[in-house]
Amino acid sequence: MRKWLVLLLLIPSLSYAAEIKPAKAMAEAFFGRLQKSDVSGAYDNLFRGSSIPKDKPQAVTALKQQTQAGLPLYGKVLGYELVREESFGTSLVRFVYLLKSEKHATVWEFYFYKPKNEWFLANILFNDQFNLLGSKQ
Repeated sequence: MRKWLVLLLLIPSLSYAAEIKPAKAMAEAFFGRLQKSDVSGAYDNLFRGSSIPKDKPQAVTALKQQTQAGLPLYGKVLGYELVREESFGTSLVRFVYLLKSEKHATVWEFYFYKPKNEWFLANILFNDQFNLLGSKQ
């Protein structure tokens, strides 16, 4: 009886993990492009399905320029790691990643929203101060 109870408790979390997989894949593809120094392509792919580029084109351009200018200050990008994953209901998820570079790490916070069937980026924040690492719940 106890084995079934444990299995039943795991099923909802496994199901949700599969549901957010596309959002996580978008964030990780972003880092893959950053590692190849394709900043513009990284953001273009990340913003696919989001209204941010249409609603705030100057902000997207500034974000690309800031990233292009800022990342080299930290040295070569070595990789990334997922630090935190938080869900807020079934339609909003927050991922916090550490982008590892030779001289310093930067913290990236992504919010993905799924109003119907598709996840899209709703917000992105990053800095080198580590204050984004904490829990929001």
